[in-house]
Amino acid sequence: MMNPVMQRCSCREYAETAVPEELLRQLAAAGMQAPSAKNERPWEFLIVCSDEGKQKLAQASPYAKMCTNASAVIVVLADEARISENSPWWVQDVSACTENILIRATELGLGAVWLGMYPRQDRVDAIRKAFALPDRYVPFAAVPVGYPKKPLCPQDRFDETRIRWVR
Repeated sequence: MMNPVMQRCSCREYAETAVPEELLRQLAAAGMQAPSAKNERPWEFLIVCSDEGKQKLAQASPYAKMCTNASAVIVVLADEARISENSPWWVQDVSACTENILIRATELGLGAVWLGMYPRQDRVDAIRKAFALPDRYVPFAAVPVGYPKKPLCPQDRFDETRIRWVR
């Protein structure tokens, strides 16, 4: 098997086959393995499997229509109660968490895509309202997950010109 980091690509079309809950738990577990400043681990997850819930997520962003066709959508939340006062590092923590989910999805033969919600306040508010989330939870990203409808074609994005060597 090729390295899942190099094989990862965005998937926006999903087959109708349901992803088992155990695999969704594995995705959340992978997210929880992310590095975290001060070991705060501010993440929580809202795993949306219902058609109604996926429709609400699709309406939260103009770029989230594929949520309705995914088997599930993992919403990565930041719990502000776990974040030190005035700490800016939570954004990096939940970013690493989200990337871990995407990489693990690739390893499991699943397709997924990162949909940014934070810092767009309208998207954050829409998700909070749709799922009655307390204000302390910041919906950071939504990750639709499913079996790819068609084979994925990852691209080699390596660009030597973007490397600056200090020797």
